[in-house]
Amino acid sequence: MKLHVSALLTVAAAASIGPVVTRLSAGDDVMTRVRAMYAALHSYSDTGVVLKQYATSQERHTFATSYKAPRLFHFDFQKDGGDRFVIWSDEKAFHSWWKSTGVQEDYPRGQGMNAFLAAEYITAGSGLKIPALLFSGSGLQGAFANFAHPTLDGTEQIGGRKCYRLVGTAKDVYAGTKREVNVRQMTVWVDTESLLIRKVVEESPKGTTAATMVRTTTTFEPQANPSLEDSRFPFVAPVAK
Repeated sequence: MKLHVSALLTVAAAASIGPVVTRLSAGDDVMTRVRAMYAALHSYSDTGVVLKQYATSQERHTFATSYKAPRLFHFDFQKDGGDRFVIWSDEKAFHSWWKSTGVQEDYPRGQGMNAFLAAEYITAGSGLKIPALLFSGSGLQGAFANFAHPTLDGTEQIGGRKCYRLVGTAKDVYAGTKREVNVRQMTVWVDTESLLIRKVVEESPKGTTAATMVRTTTTFEPQANPSLEDSRFPFVAPVAK
């Protein structure tokens, strides 16, 4: 009887506790709200800068993004030294053009994410950061696809705006084997009012030697739901000479 009563008490205690609820950390909570905000935008635009700092030199590149739901998109990356990479879309397809090759690639509906495959390398990561958030169900990779364990590390002014500072780990994951590579610390500054991302700093991957270390800083001047004319999205690729 004592065993029976003990068992009943155990069951009752478990029932009173209720289901186990997983609580999000403050950093996870901010990123959850950030992802939901970007996915719900009707339109978006930004201008930005990518600064890559090496041991003895640095590169500075610029970019601009325009987006109008559900699929109008234009991203223009201008590389230090004159190279250029553009991704744009219309109602029928996504397209990409790289100045270095002079080749335009076209990707019909259902294959649009392939336009971004080369963007991580060519654009120093800038071509995938925000698009992966705007097209949240596309499976696009990039820095935010596997941004894990963000910790809220206080607030800071960026461009005159108060921002949350989140410190976490970014990595690339092979789809087939799930192997993790390019594991690196990433710090993200998120506007406390608009939840727009204003700055991202990525450190060198773990195990990088001092001589080959590089820090990549991407800054944004973003606008949520701006009025955008359809005329700003088409791009006519220059004819290869």
